[in-house]
Order: sequence, then C-alpha cells, then structure tokens
Amino acid sequence: MQRTPILAGITVLLAFLGWQWLEHTSLEEQRQQQQAELEATRRELREATRALGEQRAQLERLSRDVARPPVFAPGQTQALPTEPPASGDGVERPVSPAPPDHPAPPSEQEVVANLEEAVHAEPGDPQWSRQAEELARARLARILTTSRLESVHCGASLCRLETSHPNQEELEQFREQVLMAPEPVLWNGASYSSVQGDARAGTLVTVSYVAREGMPLPMLEHP
Repeated sequence: MQRTPILAGITVLLAFLGWQWLEHTSLEEQRQQQQAELEATRRELREATRALGEQRAQLERLSRDVARPPVFAPGQTQALPTEPPASGDGVERPVSPAPPDHPAPPSEQEVVANLEEAVHAEPGDPQWSRQAEELARARLARILTTSRLESVHCGASLCRLETSHPNQEELEQFREQVLMAPEPVLWNGASYSSVQGDARAGTLVTVSYVAREGMPLPMLEHP
C-alpha cells in the first residue's frame, strides 16, 4: 500500500527532470542559432566594408586620372584646333563647353595631409585635450585585444589615434567594434581613418582622426 505514493513521487520527479532537460536543450539550441546568425552578419559586414574600400579606391584613381593634365614627349607639340570661320550667313561659331561646376574630390593622400597639418598646428585645450586622451586610452584598452593603441594626441578640436593590427582580420574587427559601432566608443564626433602598411607583411597601422563633438573635420570645412 505504501509503494503507490512512492511511485507517484518518482514519476513526478522524473517528469520534472525531463521538462528541465527539454527547456535547457531548447535554450542551448536558441543560443547556438543566435550565435550563427551573428557570425553570418559579421561576415556580411566585413565583405561590405571590403567592397566599399575597393570602390572608394577605384573612384579616387578615376578622379586623379580625370584631373591629371596630358603629358607630351620632348619636342612634341599639341595640335590646336583650327579656328572656325567668323559668323556669317548660315555659319555659326561653335560654343565652347562650360567648365565643370565642381572640382575633382581630393585624394586620400591630400585628405590625410590636411588632417595631419590641422591636428599638429592647433594648440591644446587645457580642459578638453587631456581628458580626451585619457578617455581614448581607457576605452580602447577595454576593447582591443591583439590590436594595440600606439599613440593618441588631441588638440583643441581634433584627436589623432594610431593603432596597430597583426593581420587583416584584427583590422576588420577594430573597424566593427570602434569605427563602425552603433554607439560611439569615444564620443559623438566626425571621424576619418586611413590604413597604412601591407597586410602580407603583418604590419597594418590605422590612423584615425576624431573631431571634438560639435566640431567639423578640417577637410569638410571647405568642400
């Protein structure tokens, strides 16, 4: 007579343990699925970033080719167009094409040169420059793993940060976590970055310029 309550208790315990196991398995499957989706999103973001960089480089090459004047060999003269006859009956002088309204955009080298000149020329702000440098060191130290902050310098309205990366994958991770993060890692200011070095040589350096919040980048002041 006493076995029935014991068996009933064992049955309830086994059912409870089975439910707990099923719930744990479901949560683990959901976590693995979310992890796989996150990894796929990161891969797509890396591919999009890489494609955007290639398109920007191609656009800069085309802009330089368009802006470059023609080169003539020594002794070679440029053929001038024949002057058309003066306007008369039934004859009209062709209209020269109007010059382009906008000049060619500056190359990456020109942009970096302007930013370098601006950040080293402006004086420091005693109340902001030091705080900005300390903030950049502290926040990047919590994020960077194999990549590393080499130097940081802040003037009155612009900061220059130099980071090194052992390979292309770490560089892409730095871009995702710092330069392309949904929420600003440093502060909400305009930024520009340039990659230097050769990935195959294992020497990749990113120079990033971050403007003080509410201030424009020098290269954007005069379009």
